[in-house]
Amino acid sequence: MNFNQRYKCHACEGLINVRLGMSNRDIQPIRFACVSCGEAIEITVSNHEGMKIKGAELVQFEGAFDGSYPFVDLHIDFPVSFDEYKMGQTPFMKAVQRIGHENYQLHNFRLNSLNILYKKVDVLKRIIRLYSKNPDLFGRLCKKEFNEELRSTDQKDLNLALYCVIAKVFYPFSMPNDNADAVESYMQVMGKLHRERKEAFESFIKEIIETNFIKNLQKDCLEIYPEILASELAFRPALFLDFDKAYEKELVAFRVSVDDFQKHKDLYKDISEILSRQLVLVGGINNLILRGDHNIFNNVGKSTPKDMNKFADVAFGQKSEHLDDSWYSIDEGVLDNQLRNSIAHYKAEYDEISQIITYYPRKEGIKQEKSEKLYFMDFMRKTLVSYREMHRLHQLIKCLFNYYFIIYEQNA
Repeated sequence: MNFNQRYKCHACEGLINVRLGMSNRDIQPIRFACVSCGEAIEITVSNHEGMKIKGAELVQFEGAFDGSYPFVDLHIDFPVSFDEYKMGQTPFMKAVQRIGHENYQLHNFRLNSLNILYKKVDVLKRIIRLYSKNPDLFGRLCKKEFNEELRSTDQKDLNLALYCVIAKVFYPFSMPNDNADAVESYMQVMGKLHRERKEAFESFIKEIIETNFIKNLQKDCLEIYPEILASELAFRPALFLDFDKAYEKELVAFRVSVDDFQKHKDLYKDISEILSRQLVLVGGINNLILRGDHNIFNNVGKSTPKDMNKFADVAFGQKSEHLDDSWYSIDEGVLDNQLRNSIAHYKAEYDEISQIITYYPRKEGIKQEKSEKLYFMDFMRKTLVSYREMHRLHQLIKCLFNYYFIIYEQNA
């Protein structure tokens, strides 16, 4: 269902034509900027309370949109273009044309799942908090909310229940079989190390356990999950792009119909920080495979890390340089240290009308002349891809913990 509506901005009193596409989410918070002055206009559509408008007022009109006023297409489930109004070319129709009916059904299945799961944010936060503080309450909540039985209060069983809950909540954010394929590859690598380099492998395990490196890293990963679920509205159009084969080729300017860059920039930065530390595990295992010692990196001169501890201090964007012939394939799009640094050091600007992010990744002293640009839609896509990499490497953390609790401790 779509509504053609006209709004008058409270700030500049300019008129804006809006085509509002309806989702089947019970509450639909929609946001855009006035095309004339940039004032934030918010529309909330609720099954129980109808429509509420902030920053503008509804204006009655007759007839079709004729181009007399600026036009904005809006839909929370799909990326929408900045094109002129065309009757019948609704966001839904364009979406199906871009990805086909079968792919749309897959996308819609994810959306329907998110319509249920997004209400579980506070429950998920509680489960994560109780996981390390109160095993009894943790187990009862897992059973009540997600039908996951806690077998015992042993750490291996606490982990099993926790990761089953995470799998149930976050499958809409993943591609099919990604997590299962990742775990299978980790088990193969770890099984080979256990058979062929057991002593060296367990030295690596002992170090990451005794230093609390892996425990602290797990904690940081867990804190990201509720933030991802709380941001599901902005991720919906980014998830759609999984099926849009023309997205990268055409470089279409897409709008996100909810939120803005300022609300999500820290999430991208935090995921990048975690990924940087997760790569320490990848590097240690890579050294074990290639050189039989998790602390020995390929000698590339003065920049060669002396050990895994020093590798942890290497900048995120440079870590891949020390992963020679790596067993683990990293999506190069994830290693965007320039964007991460620009956000972290407040060197990024956002235009709410065009939804263009301008950032300054280079060291230019007091000048800011050489900029890079991307759309908010592209930024949310980058955040989604980075989250998936973090989640995939979190599966490695799970597997390493399983090895420690099930094999290492039993034989110690």
